[in-house]
Amino acid sequence: MARALNSNTISAATELSMKQEPYRNFITSLDSEDTRRTYRESLTHFMRFLNVETYEDLLRYASTKLAGLIRDFIIHMKEDKKSSPATISVRVAAITHFYEMNDVTLHWSRLNKFKGRFRNVVEDQPYTKDQIKKLVKAAPLRDQCIITLMACSGMRRGAIPLLRLKDIDRIENTDY
Repeated sequence: MARALNSNTISAATELSMKQEPYRNFITSLDSEDTRRTYRESLTHFMRFLNVETYEDLLRYASTKLAGLIRDFIIHMKEDKKSSPATISVRVAAITHFYEMNDVTLHWSRLNKFKGRFRNVVEDQPYTKDQIKKLVKAAPLRDQCIITLMACSGMRRGAIPLLRLKDIDRIENTDY
């Protein structure tokens, strides 16, 4: 009987796997720390789906069996988890990268067809000037600065904590 994997089991497996060649091939070939984190998390989801504990376990499947498992994972994300197409694409990219870096050949073009069409899950629209004016008027001074900065620059909220005074240039004559 297979046992369920929790995040502690996966974390322990990841620590052990850091010394293993399949993991090194996968992770050291990525330049960005953000990509490493995202791909590592994506591969962890795949490992949980397969109920495997180490990265070496991912290499024990025959190509045809592996292709079927990846297909099932994509379908599971799409139909059961209702994941967005962007999430599915990132997770498949991580899986693709892992297997390519470990010399496993699969028919990725066929597997990618299971992802489906890209569609916007959230229908975001930019704020109008009137909406921004209302937000600024109702906000305390600190939040007024943040709202105006984000509206003028297109900056996302995740960039605010990283911002330093040396990054800001003074701009005269704003309409807000």
